[in-house]
Amino acid sequence: MTKKILLLITYLLFSVSIYANVLKPGSPPPTFVLIDERGKKVDLKTFLNKPLIIYFTHNACHYCTQIIAFLKRVEKKYGKKDLRIIGINVMAKDEKLVRAYQIELNFTFPMFAGNRQDLLKAYHINFVPVLVFVDSKGIVRKVEEHYIHEPQLHKNISEIMK
Repeated sequence: MTKKILLLITYLLFSVSIYANVLKPGSPPPTFVLIDERGKKVDLKTFLNKPLIIYFTHNACHYCTQIIAFLKRVEKKYGKKDLRIIGINVMAKDEKLVRAYQIELNFTFPMFAGNRQDLLKAYHINFVPVLVFVDSKGIVRKVEEHYIHEPQLHKNISEIMK
């Protein structure tokens, strides 16, 4: 019995330590070096000096394609200087799938290969779409899981643009 209790306590402590550095509103987002659509390694820290939307998606998600249409309009409205949008394709292990998705849906914001367990755990990605809204100070303000309507998207953007 004592071994079982000790194993349970060890498991609980280990679980807490794994999730100590996970995504939480009010704290900085986890950062990683990922591969973009050109095969170049990019550190996500480079995007944290302006309001940022981190968009988790994959090629087979119908709702994700609708959200990409919203994000294309957002990018047109705000421009790349005032608001950054990056995509993370959770199916992609390299630039090939990312580039195919970008070409198919004709969007210009950067997208990264995100099929990595450390990244998916840190952001609690068990499904897509997921949007993470980060302000210009590099603090997560909101996380939207599943589908988002365009008016809510704009409301979240106005919050991080303040």
